[in-house]
Amino acid sequence: MDYRWVDAADESDGGPVMVDAPEPPPELSAKVAFMLRGAFPTPPAAIETHLSWVFLTADRVYKLKKPVSTSFLDLRTLEARRLDCLAEVALNEALAPGVYRGAIPLTRDVEGRLALDGSGPVVEWLVVMDRLADASLLDRRLVDDPDSVAGGEIEALVDHLARFYRSTPAAPIDPERYRHRLRTALDLDRAVLLRPDHVLDRDDVSDLTDRLGAVIESQPDLADRGRRVVEGHGDLRPEHIVLSPEPLVIDRITFDRELRLIDPISDLALLAVECEFLGATGIGDEILARYLTSTDDPVSPETVALYRSLRATTRARLSVAHLEDGDRDALKWLDRTDAYLAIARRFLDLLVRGDELTPPESGRQSGVEV
Repeated sequence: MDYRWVDAADESDGGPVMVDAPEPPPELSAKVAFMLRGAFPTPPAAIETHLSWVFLTADRVYKLKKPVSTSFLDLRTLEARRLDCLAEVALNEALAPGVYRGAIPLTRDVEGRLALDGSGPVVEWLVVMDRLADASLLDRRLVDDPDSVAGGEIEALVDHLARFYRSTPAAPIDPERYRHRLRTALDLDRAVLLRPDHVLDRDDVSDLTDRLGAVIESQPDLADRGRRVVEGHGDLRPEHIVLSPEPLVIDRITFDRELRLIDPISDLALLAVECEFLGATGIGDEILARYLTSTDDPVSPETVALYRSLRATTRARLSVAHLEDGDRDALKWLDRTDAYLAIARRFLDLLVRGDELTPPESGRQSGVEV
């Protein structure tokens, strides 16, 4: 998710309590205001995402789900949010053992006062997790000093992910359905990117997505990749990775199992795209190369490049979609969209030329291009 920082003074008290029923925005405002001003001795930092409010204390993180309904998720009732909190805790245990502490109730007493795990009826549920040191997060390391990311840390991360992919449930997809799945995702990317109000280069977007669609149809080993689908992470990005003191991966997608059903190489391709977006292409290359070496996966360099191009195209679509949300920093999202489209074009061009693709090699300075 992309975040917006807010200050406690920006929030106001809300309206009447509603339990286990669709609730109006004022009730959410009351809960947010309590978490900002009344829940802790020192006001926490707060982050708003599309689906949640996240509150950060010195040693804990509390995530409050919004009562929203989308095409893939309906959290308008208290019970739905409770179940979603429990699912988030359970799903993240494999990649981040011990980090997710559980779900805690927000209660309201007879005098109308809110409390965390207090007396009175439960009016909300929140996920509680350990707060991880910012300096241990891969995105911070890549921005501040990519050379500080040691080969041993990458090796430990890859081992952690490889164990996860080996142990997570397999969910094979037949070849034609798998191609159709990739085409459908690309069609969505294309439709959003080509909306006239996004003012992108329509010829460029059309050319990129047309060529990607043709590769999806023709790439030989996609048939085998469908058989390798597992219930993976779904949103593997540097901000979700802790490198030290031991590797952890947080924020596994919980709201849509279909997005977790993924070829591990596609999961890792997104991570590589995001490393390149942060200016650390070599780190993404190294992660992919070490994984391929350690697992002896027979994936072709062409398919790795295809995945990287597809994942970059989807990230471009998600970036430009912020314009539809009325985000005030429109130029930032347009610049991000352009950057992701450039990454997508780079890997598609490598793929189409073919003779420039080389088998992955481990090592940051190896010139790995897939």
